[in-house]
Amino acid sequence: METSFHIRPVDAVGSAYTTQPARRPARAAEDEVAFENARALTTALHASPAVRDEVVRRATELVGNVNYPPPETIRRISHLLAIQLDPDSSVS
Repeated sequence: METSFHIRPVDAVGSAYTTQPARRPARAAEDEVAFENARALTTALHASPAVRDEVVRRATELVGNVNYPPPETIRRISHLLAIQLDPDSSVS
């Protein structure tokens, strides 16, 4: 019985099965835009007042008003909600 081995030459750097690393697309521009957006958002957040007195005052008045929201607004909202009801679902 004769056995024959066929050895393929392999260079010292790599082999036939060497894979190339996946190339990532250049994202430097996207990263820079995201950084600028974050910076702009942070600046706007620090520039805005923590509490707007006139808005708080108005909300306090509205909460204390028994006629707010007006009956017409409540009726319209109830109609919109009724449109969204599923007639096949059972209410428990």
